[in-house]
This record gives sequence, structure tokens and C-alpha cells, in this order.
Amino acid sequence: MSKSTHEQYASDLAEALDVRDVPAEAARQIVREVQSHLAESGEDPVEAFGPVARYADQFAPRSREREVVRFAVAAAALGFCGAFLIISGVFGLLDETATLWGLPPWVRLTAGIALVLTFVGLVIGLAVRSRRRAAAWRI
Repeated sequence: MSKSTHEQYASDLAEALDVRDVPAEAARQIVREVQSHLAESGEDPVEAFGPVARYADQFAPRSREREVVRFAVAAAALGFCGAFLIISGVFGLLDETATLWGLPPWVRLTAGIALVLTFVGLVIGLAVRSRRRAAAWRI
């Protein structure tokens, strides 16, 4: 195959490893090994290693992608509901006729702040787990 096909495969592999949260140094080493093999053998990359996604799955499964989707849905729900309750609570403090589900304004404010703090905790937890995963990752 042409050299551009090899370069494209290496580029796609680097991107797939990055999406799977493989640490940068490990991803560079994997890509270098693939490039070295392809340069020596001249084989077609797909025949030698298989499709990029399947080869990247050997190093880091796609479970990270599902985790990101779950996190995005949870973040949207927590952010929206928390902001809604905070705004509703503020309006309830300013105008006693502004009610929501019969809850007093201070309950709405407290619940909204709790949801926002939960969101912040999720973000921090995800960052810490990601850093730990990167530190413990081995080829």
C-alpha cells in the first residue's frame, strides 16, 4: 500500500487511542510500533492489524465512550434541574406568589444547590479517575 495509507492508519489509530483515554506516551509508543512494522513489511495496515477501532480495542475497550455519554446525560439533567430549582427559589424569595410544587423557596434553593454540587462532585470524580487510570496504564 502507499505510504499515505500507512500514515492515515497511524493517524486514525492515534485518534482512536486518544478517545479511549490511553495516555499520550503509551499511544505514541503503540503508533510508533505500528508504523515501524508497516515500514518494514510494507503490508496493508488493515490486513496486518485489522480495522483501527478493533485494534484500539485491544489496548483500551470502548467502555470509556459509554461512560462519557452517561456523564453527559447526567450532567445535562443535574445542570438543568439544579439551575431551574435555584432560579425558582430566587423568584420565590422575591415574590411569594411564585410557587413550584408547593415547596417553600428555601427548599428549592437548597435542592438546586445540592444538585449543582453533585454535578461538581461528578466532574471532579471523573477527572481524578481519569488521572489515576492514566497513571496506572501499562502497555
